[in-house]
Amino acid sequence: MELPRTVQEIADVIGRERALFLIGQLPKLWVPSQQYHKVILYVPKRLKPSDPLVKILGWNDASKMVQHFGGEMLHPANCEYIYRHFIHRSIKRMHSDGMDAKAIAELLDVSERTVKRHCTDKPHKDTSPANDNTAQRISTAMGQHVA
Repeated sequence: MELPRTVQEIADVIGRERALFLIGQLPKLWVPSQQYHKVILYVPKRLKPSDPLVKILGWNDASKMVQHFGGEMLHPANCEYIYRHFIHRSIKRMHSDGMDAKAIAELLDVSERTVKRHCTDKPHKDTSPANDNTAQRISTAMGQHVA
């Protein structure tokens, strides 16, 4: 899954997994007017062992961030769609491995209803022409015969 440009810039410095981990650890601010969660990250010019960035990433990756973004306020995408995709895949995999809905829900911190919704494979409505008699009904209504 491709990362948004704002996250890819961070991933280019510390790697994809570390960038997604960082974004997942940052506080999310709710923006009511746009109905989404926003993530903001300030990268200090100099690191101290007590900096939140060091606590989240460790000294080495935090140092890389300071080298590339020191003194900047970053506004990376929140990557919620990547997280949702991961959760949905995990639910289906765990269910196919035989785990029950309650255990999956507890492990992934989602509701049992969410687990059950993603475990049931509802058949899609078949709209292929072979099962669509709309053309036949229209032709019959117009006085034509369709074989």
